[in-house]
Amino acid sequence: MHIKNILISGFRSYRDQSFQVDLSPKNNVIVGKNGSGKSNFFAAVQFVLSEKYTTLTAAERKELFHAGSGRPALSIFVEIIFDNSDGRLVIPGRAEEKEVRIRRTLGLKQDEFRVNDRRFTATEVRQLLESAGFSSSNPYYIVEQGKIVNMANMSDEERCQLIKDVAGTRVYESRRKESEEILEETSGKYRKIEDSIDQLQKRLTELEAETAELKSLQEIERERKCVEYSIFFLELANAKECLQKLDEERSKYVSSLNEQRDAENNTNSSIEIEEKNIRNCAQRIAHLEGEMQTLEREATKLNSKKAIAQLDVADATNSISRNERERLALQKEVENLEKNAEKVKKDLELSRNNLNQHQRTTDHKSNELASLEKKLEALLAKRGRRKLFKNKKERDVWLAGEIERNRNTIETHRKEITRIKKSIEDINNRIHEEDKNQKEKEAATKKVETKLADHETRRGKAITVRNTLNMERRNLWQKVNEQEIIVQRLQDEWSRSRHQLERAVRHDIRQGIQSLKEVLHELADEKLTNAVHGQLIELIDVGKGYETAVEVTAGNALFNVVIDSFDVGALILDQINLRKKPGRISFFPLDTCKSEPIRFDGKEGCSSLMEHISCNPRFKGVVAEVFGKTAIVSSMEEGSKFVKEYNCDAVTMEGDQISRKGGITGGYLESRNSRLLSFNNEKKLSERLANEKTLLEKLCQEVAVVEQKITDAMNEIESLRGEASRAENDADADLRDARLHDERKVRLEKHREQLLETRKSLEKGMADANSSLELLQQEAREDFVSSWGEKEESHLESVITEVDKTREDLSALQLQHVQITTEVQLLEDTLQNITRRLNIARDRIRELLWVNTNNQTLTREQGNVDAELSLVSARLETVRHLIAETTNEKMASEEKLEVLKNKQFASARAVQERRDNDEKKQIQRTLLVQRRDDAMEKIRKLGIVPKDASKYSGQSLGMLMYRLKENNEKLKKYSHVNRKAVDQYSSLMETKNELVGQKEILQNELKSIHDLMEHLDKKKDEAVERTFKQMQYQFEVVFKEIVATEDCHGELQLVRSAAKKNAGEDPYIGARICVSFGLGNAITDLGQLSGGQKSLVALALIFAIQRCDPAPFYLFDEIDAALDAEYRSSVAKLILKDSENCQFITSTFKTEMLEAADRVLGVFFHNKTSRIQAISLEEGVKLLKQAAFEERKRAREIEE
Repeated sequence: MHIKNILISGFRSYRDQSFQVDLSPKNNVIVGKNGSGKSNFFAAVQFVLSEKYTTLTAAERKELFHAGSGRPALSIFVEIIFDNSDGRLVIPGRAEEKEVRIRRTLGLKQDEFRVNDRRFTATEVRQLLESAGFSSSNPYYIVEQGKIVNMANMSDEERCQLIKDVAGTRVYESRRKESEEILEETSGKYRKIEDSIDQLQKRLTELEAETAELKSLQEIERERKCVEYSIFFLELANAKECLQKLDEERSKYVSSLNEQRDAENNTNSSIEIEEKNIRNCAQRIAHLEGEMQTLEREATKLNSKKAIAQLDVADATNSISRNERERLALQKEVENLEKNAEKVKKDLELSRNNLNQHQRTTDHKSNELASLEKKLEALLAKRGRRKLFKNKKERDVWLAGEIERNRNTIETHRKEITRIKKSIEDINNRIHEEDKNQKEKEAATKKVETKLADHETRRGKAITVRNTLNMERRNLWQKVNEQEIIVQRLQDEWSRSRHQLERAVRHDIRQGIQSLKEVLHELADEKLTNAVHGQLIELIDVGKGYETAVEVTAGNALFNVVIDSFDVGALILDQINLRKKPGRISFFPLDTCKSEPIRFDGKEGCSSLMEHISCNPRFKGVVAEVFGKTAIVSSMEEGSKFVKEYNCDAVTMEGDQISRKGGITGGYLESRNSRLLSFNNEKKLSERLANEKTLLEKLCQEVAVVEQKITDAMNEIESLRGEASRAENDADADLRDARLHDERKVRLEKHREQLLETRKSLEKGMADANSSLELLQQEAREDFVSSWGEKEESHLESVITEVDKTREDLSALQLQHVQITTEVQLLEDTLQNITRRLNIARDRIRELLWVNTNNQTLTREQGNVDAELSLVSARLETVRHLIAETTNEKMASEEKLEVLKNKQFASARAVQERRDNDEKKQIQRTLLVQRRDDAMEKIRKLGIVPKDASKYSGQSLGMLMYRLKENNEKLKKYSHVNRKAVDQYSSLMETKNELVGQKEILQNELKSIHDLMEHLDKKKDEAVERTFKQMQYQFEVVFKEIVATEDCHGELQLVRSAAKKNAGEDPYIGARICVSFGLGNAITDLGQLSGGQKSLVALALIFAIQRCDPAPFYLFDEIDAALDAEYRSSVAKLILKDSENCQFITSTFKTEMLEAADRVLGVFFHNKTSRIQAISLEEGVKLLKQAAFEERKRAREIEE
């Protein structure tokens, strides 16, 4: 065991001192300048370990406080840290401690010791140190400055007392002194008891004379006491009986009151349920009425739409009937026209073939006639020219001119024919183009019909989709309305719950929480926001049934805000104050709230309140701070037991509390006013409201999606309707174009026929011109004859006859041609008329088909309107039915509510009547309790009751009062008698007996005290002899080790008293020291020694004492100050040797001690503050030299 470290705070010149490196378990040498604080260091150790500073005055306390610069300390402490590896210091309950810290703290009004942070008294510390070897009879393990000189100058008597102290005779003497005091006190008591017994005996003799008359008086009084006891007992029994009845009635009242309270709570709950049901019904009715109004408006619109649709459908139906009849007629007509057209086409083809054949015959005949006529004309011209021209030359000139003219005519006809051929070719191309365009338009018309059918199919599908979506939207609207009712109901419930919670929480706390939210929002610091975790009530989940216990335990702490650290709370409060936000707010910083809950180790009827609270492990410390020292108990009786056993608070499930400080609180708590239940209810409603709002938003989104789909379907329907209309218009345009192309083709064909006729005429003219040209050329080749011959005339006549005949044939053929042509024209006109009528009929049939399609669409629209109206009507009927049901339900709830409120009023009135009655009963009970207490007090004043006091127990109160009166009359005769004689006699006899017993006890005690004193005297003498022998031997050994010369010796001698020893007297009167330093005779008068030699002898005596009564460590303050250098070396070697077994802490101004040091400590003084630190040996030597130099310098200044 040794000192590891010493902590000093505020003690004298030390402001804050501790060793960075532990002290050596061997020899530690302290060096420093004068006034640096070495002695204060030793005083600090004595402050803790020595009895020197046990009792301190206010002035002495003040002197111990550090007086340096800076703010003065309010308290000081010195703490010594021991290495207890050997287990020498045994702390009660903690025997295995490897390190022991003993701290003494001193304030102006405080003085306490602590051992390993446990509070100890000064006496307990002294006992702890004595158990480790620090004897109070041997204070030489700490040697202060000047103590060596005092020991050297001791007288023999003082030195003898020192040996006795080391031997522990002070204990024997103190115990012997205590025994003598007890002996004296016991002897005094013994004498007093003897005197008292004598006096009591005299008084007993006097009282015996008064006893005879007193016995009669006592008999009468005994009788009266029996009567009085019976009267008082009867009054007590009556009072108790009445009290029992009242208590039974009270118990019944309390039971009925609890039942009434439970019934009232049930009634209140039922009222809340019915009021809630009424509100819900009202909300449902309002929503249903709104929906009904919407449905009625929609039904009105649909009825109007249905009426219009019915009119349209009726018109369409009539139109369809008419159109169908017309279509059938037209269809039949088309069939007939197609048959007629086929027949006419066949007849026309036959007629055209006949006409063409007849035309060829006619043309041939016509050509033949033309040729004959030309020939006749030429013969006639020739005959005429023979008469006209005189000679050939004139004839040839004329013939040349005619030939040229004919040639010109032929050329002109040829060019014209070429042009007509080209025109015919162009017309054929145009006819082909028109025919092609006509066929394309007709094909386009047929495609339009297919397209219209496809559009109608697509529109039908789009209408079906629209109707389906309308039904889906209506269902969604219904769901949205129902969800809005739920959301509104939950919103109202949440608002009421929130209002109830706000009423349960203090206004300033609510303001503080709101200010916190506003500050966090304004700062918008995500890190700061994440450092705030919310109110404690938000972070815990409480087991069912424990809400009341948790709430009364935590109180307003439920609304404290949990934060990461103290700095976060300070920052938030600064911001709140800076912004002048209202309210108050409290924080639980996680870095400071680290409490641990009390564990009850499975005690029956008791558990930690924390076991019924769940939270994030991160917040366990905060929860333990609030609830960790609270037990949940089954009853107040159990709670009281656990509060004393565990030093904790206790709370019952009903909220009754027992504080470890002694306070008890409780009473009835209404659950509806519970802040925890209100908060949980508000939290649950908030979560449900958020979920229902989310569902409502989802339904609204679904409605929006369906409405968008309906819009898309309507757009598609309108688009298809527009496309159908455009297709119909396009079909009409294509039909008109086809008719125009057909008409153009007919006109072109007629024009082509005309061109063909013109070409034919031109070809005939060209043929006539060629014939005339040939005749003229032939005539030009002939010779000119001026006369006309018969042959020529005959030939002319034959030609004329042939011309006439040919003309007749041609006329017949032409007449027949005209007939055939007329027939062909008639057939063509008939075919044209039939075709025109057929086109008209077909167009009309197509138009009728389109009209029927539109009419069918109207019919379908009417069906859709009917279906939608049916749905609306069904829903309207359902809503009306729901309104009726909800109204009935509301009325039933209102009736129930009225009944419940009447019941509540009646219950409240009954409770008030019961309370009034209970108050009267309480007054009666108070009076009865007073009567009972009075009766009990009277019985108590009666004292001891005779054994036969119960003989009057069956009598009435009147009879007992009569007997009491008789006894009182008898007692009047004995008024002169000493009524206390018997009592006094008995009391004095008892006292006498007690004193005799005490006398015997005191005789035994006196004998034991004498035996103890003899034993102590014997033990003391033995201890002195034993200690002296040890010290004598150790003194001789140590003296030789220190002086270190061959002839030196030292001897310690006891001086006995010459007088005869009496009991308790000490046989030794002195202790003499005889020393020799090797030169001259032995010296017994230490006054003859030098100062250094005296110090050497004193040191030898101290080391001898230490070896006889060793301590674990020693503190020497400048013990080598008066020694010579050789002796300092010897002392240093001795300390070095002994430091193997114990620790030394010495201060010195000499270098010899440094050479034996295991660790050197330097003391420095600066700014009125001392400081000790470990230094090297060289630094220690240097420090001593500086101190010596300054000391010599100071001495010279003083001499000057």
